[in-house]
Amino acid sequence: MNYVVIINIIFTIINVLFGLFIFHFVFFGISGLVHKKKYPVAEELCKYAVVVSCKDEEKVIGRLIKSIKSSDYPQDKLDIYVIVHNCTDNTASVAKSIGANVIIYNDSSKNRVGYAYNYAFKNIDVSGYEGVIFFDADNVVAKDYFLKLNNAFVYYEKKAVVTTFRHALNMDKGVLPATYGIYFATCCLLGFSGRDNFNVSSRITGCGFVMPASDLKDGWNYFGLTQDVEFSADLVNKGKTIHYCNEATFYDEQPRNFLVMWRQRLRWAAGQREAKKKYMFKSIKSFFSKEHKNKISLHVLISFLSTPCLLSLGIFALGVLCLLFSPLANVSLYDAFLFWDNSASWISNMFLSFKTGALFVLLRNMIVLYAGAFITGIVVLLVGHDKYQKNNKFILAVSLLFYPLFLLLQFPLDLAALFKHNVAWSKIPHGE
Repeated sequence: MNYVVIINIIFTIINVLFGLFIFHFVFFGISGLVHKKKYPVAEELCKYAVVVSCKDEEKVIGRLIKSIKSSDYPQDKLDIYVIVHNCTDNTASVAKSIGANVIIYNDSSKNRVGYAYNYAFKNIDVSGYEGVIFFDADNVVAKDYFLKLNNAFVYYEKKAVVTTFRHALNMDKGVLPATYGIYFATCCLLGFSGRDNFNVSSRITGCGFVMPASDLKDGWNYFGLTQDVEFSADLVNKGKTIHYCNEATFYDEQPRNFLVMWRQRLRWAAGQREAKKKYMFKSIKSFFSKEHKNKISLHVLISFLSTPCLLSLGIFALGVLCLLFSPLANVSLYDAFLFWDNSASWISNMFLSFKTGALFVLLRNMIVLYAGAFITGIVVLLVGHDKYQKNNKFILAVSLLFYPLFLLLQFPLDLAALFKHNVAWSKIPHGE
């Protein structure tokens, strides 16, 4: 078997694996468009601990607590705990004055949210609750949020983690927040909703989820930059399914400044890299284990942890290396060009062919990606029209034009995270 054939086999295997990621995105996306699960009204109203971790959030914490207290759910079944960690402002006094239980955590050497959660659950008696609901300080809940979430939680016999629809609170304040809103709607309406139709696990995206209180008897043990990714990966590896409730909506304030957005998403990318190191091998091992039954959930997780943007760039770089070293295997660049596809032969034909040259291929792929993301954004807004009918139509239209660029920005973000090893949490301005 000659050099070219071997390399082609390798590329075929890699591209098939990458293609499976695209396939389940499309498959579950179509499923989410066709059907969204609705949960029957629960006869039981569970008691919940509502946990909010925040640092210097005096401008917005009151807004969240007031929205919780004005919800349709019986207030005697909602206890609010605000974890004030390493604060320098009046977050604690504001939260306490509105009726929240305040837990103060000060340890600058352990400044991540996971450590604050772990400290808090040593001071909260979770045995008095059926579930624990997690929020960020800049969130706001819809009036029926807890009723809808309770329906789903009871439906799964109070044993499953359930995540909810994440809406952008400030979508009418600018194009960037609206673009965030379309992104989270894509995750929820196409991804999570479609997966839940087939009992395939969703993942936690920061906040807005409930988990059985009994699962926290040993505390919170996820301390990465993105503890939500670690938590999701751990649940899937344990054979558990994270379910999704489309009817429960919470609102999340999004950045309005590009540099703030870059900082936030760079932290997300770095956190995903941390989670990959911790859970990738374990997930692959679980995938081939006879004991683990939900193989599709594991494959979706592995695809996510693999960082698809870096994987596609890696395939491209591998093709370049194979082409450069082809003369060492007595295969000329010209022969390699004849056998290999365009992605692996860009050096030999960059300036030789308008139709197959790398510059043309790159431009063509960018146009295809842009068009695909643009159409996806339109579909998402049409499917979720009931959630966005009150939003500014002009801002939504402009944000659709920028949405593909928002997604394509993930390529440089993942590259930057790959080489930046000291990414730390930084404050995201809220309430401005």
